[in-house]
Amino acid sequence: VYALGGEPNLYVSKAPDQYPTVQSLVWSSYNWGTENITIMASDPNFSPGMFYIGVHAYCGTDVSTLFTPASYQVAVQLVTPSNGYLPLNQVFSSQLQANKYLYYKFCIPDDCTNVNVKLQNCINATTCPTTYAWPEMLISNSVTKPTLQDRTWKLAEVSRRNILLNHQNPNVRAGHYYVGVYGWCTPAQFCNDKSTCGPCDNYNNAIQFTLQVLTTKVPQNQCKPSQPPGCTNDALTLKIPLLLCFIMYLLNVVM
Repeated sequence: VYALGGEPNLYVSKAPDQYPTVQSLVWSSYNWGTENITIMASDPNFSPGMFYIGVHAYCGTDVSTLFTPASYQVAVQLVTPSNGYLPLNQVFSSQLQANKYLYYKFCIPDDCTNVNVKLQNCINATTCPTTYAWPEMLISNSVTKPTLQDRTWKLAEVSRRNILLNHQNPNVRAGHYYVGVYGWCTPAQFCNDKSTCGPCDNYNNAIQFTLQVLTTKVPQNQCKPSQPPGCTNDALTLKIPLLLCFIMYLLNVVM
């Protein structure tokens, strides 16, 4: 909300609450002057659907604008997520340190999609005697930073380097998923044979790894989506003047 005059405050809610107030809002901003709210797709309160905006023209002796009627412009922009997001059906490369976590996100657009998440690096001590490693991969659709102790799916085998999220699994549903890659290793004092223990020393210069999120659509005769596709990107701009001290609602903001 770009303040042109007065003191507008900003409230945002989700369906079915079409009229956000200070008592019912999900997100809000009460700064002096121009207000800004960023709703991340990774926010636990976020889900695809209808969003509603309330703008309240605050009036009183405790603000410099006193009882000046508020005027403003509203701009709503939907942007493509980038930072930390894994591209679907592409190879993503990075480096990992010993006993450290790296975190990423991806989105299953609907509940008729199978997903295969692959973690690849050199795991063979003969091929890569000083750089082989056995990092862990953890996935959750509720915990934004999954750990070895707090996750839904875990890559627990050296030979199998992928986690399959099948649409028939009751834990698999459309929405955002969070991936943790952990630099598991054996400390030097417990590693007598470096060809069999996965030593931490092999991470000295960081290990190279790749991640892939491979998606496969399930045929329509085998699966019917229970909700509209998520993870869509669109953009719109709304401009509405507020001339009196009351809340005005924009009822058709779709994200």
